[in-house]
Amino acid sequence: MPTSLQRDAAAAAAVSKERRAVRQPARIMAHVADMAAFYDAWVGREEEIVADLTAALSLSLSARRREALAPLVDAAMDHVATYYEHKARLADRDVVAALDPRWLNPLERTFLWAWGWKPALVFRFVDEAAVGSAQQRRGLEDLRASTAAAEREVEREVAAMQESLAGPRVLAALRRQLHSPRNGEADEAVAAVGRSLRVLLAAGDALRERTVRGVVGLLGPEQAGAFVAALLRFHLGVRRAGRGWSSGQGGQRGL
Repeated sequence: MPTSLQRDAAAAAAVSKERRAVRQPARIMAHVADMAAFYDAWVGREEEIVADLTAALSLSLSARRREALAPLVDAAMDHVATYYEHKARLADRDVVAALDPRWLNPLERTFLWAWGWKPALVFRFVDEAAVGSAQQRRGLEDLRASTAAAEREVEREVAAMQESLAGPRVLAALRRQLHSPRNGEADEAVAAVGRSLRVLLAAGDALRERTVRGVVGLLGPEQAGAFVAALLRFHLGVRRAGRGWSSGQGGQRGL
């Protein structure tokens, strides 16, 4: 027979577990709110970068344009990296919140591929007519091919992960958890899935950033400035259009 002290300890443990379950959604929402606040400020900074790039591109002297654009392109690349760094920190705290980007509006979310935009999209913003040298053209084609191959690999890994989620080991462990909530096997199965998802998320974001930097690295200062400005303007346009659409649908943020 358990003593009164043991019964009290068991009751306290049960209450603590219930409180943790209640706090779980609140914790996730706090993480999402933090990311949303960061994203709003990040988009504001992006608007400033685009304005600076536009002004530099309009300078009349080529030498002055190149001198002004080089640091602005570097600032734009740092800006892109900041987003992925913040997103990675969110994933470290809560991978589920990172995989469900509620800080994006509904239109932005239509562009999602492996929890972000598709890397090959950036090639649409390269002014092919301005790519003068054969070396640049070959470099861009090689980068395009390697990016496509990397995208296929990520897609295979995502498909394999989706299959594993419905695999017999995970399902069996989760079924046993229904009958035994304190099921270490189920907890470990879920944790293993979470770790794999974190790796896939990082791989997709790394490919996105690597592709943008790869394109910039192949272009001259003026070409890179025009490319980055076009890419960021597209994102800002999608952001603004999606906000208008969202407001028309009752002001919902995300889905």
